[in-house]
Amino acid sequence: MEQDTVKVVKRTTGLVLILAVVAGLIGILLWFFGSPWGASGAQKAVQAYVAQTYPDQGLEVEKAEYRLSTRGYQARVEDKEKEDVFFTVSVKDGQILSDSYETDVIEKGNTVRRLEEAYTALVQEKLEEAELSVAVRPSVRLDSASLEKVQLGMAFSLEDTLQYSLMLEGAADEPTLDTAAQLLGEVYSQMDAKGYGFSSYGVQLEKDGAAIVVAQVAPAQIKGGNLARILQLALEGDVESGVYISIREPEDGFGEESEAES
Repeated sequence: MEQDTVKVVKRTTGLVLILAVVAGLIGILLWFFGSPWGASGAQKAVQAYVAQTYPDQGLEVEKAEYRLSTRGYQARVEDKEKEDVFFTVSVKDGQILSDSYETDVIEKGNTVRRLEEAYTALVQEKLEEAELSVAVRPSVRLDSASLEKVQLGMAFSLEDTLQYSLMLEGAADEPTLDTAAQLLGEVYSQMDAKGYGFSSYGVQLEKDGAAIVVAQVAPAQIKGGNLARILQLALEGDVESGVYISIREPEDGFGEESEAES
């Protein structure tokens, strides 16, 4: 009889331990991936919020997705008929945490990003066709002075009056001022031949922890054929050029840094 009792206790203890392990695993999974019922509840909360905050706008709420960073959920809200009218709403425990409508729609953030991405794609295609001294990734950004000219949903066109800047990133055998000057000259020639205009150019070159950043270079400074000298003077403290330069040595952090603003 006593042996039977011991067996029952052992079985019960084992079952409790198994259940505890399973509960722990479920808790870990819920922590990292959320739950179907949590996503459903979050979506309903977002739908109620959108209906109250943005009535009669024809907005649709997509399925909410879990975000580990907030341990809450995020849902995309969009107008299917208007390309740039979409934003995200974050919710946790039924409470709205954030709403990106202001920055994405009112401030036309979606349109700005789309225009930048469209121009970047054109530049990328052109640079892939060119034989550059350094392979680079372009990044086109709209100038702050042009932001007020952007209209929600406007189409990308090289014929408009918006001004953009071009930044390049790549890995060079020798990330030096001369290398940067040569690369900027090559890229400027390609862009000018294609009719792509930018208010300023920049480049970041890296190798084994060393890096050089050159930014705010005007097209006229590149076209003049004396860019290497201009960059050297900027590094030495010439503020009139308006060029920004930063050099990082692999063992010492930023060994030299010079910044000049027009």
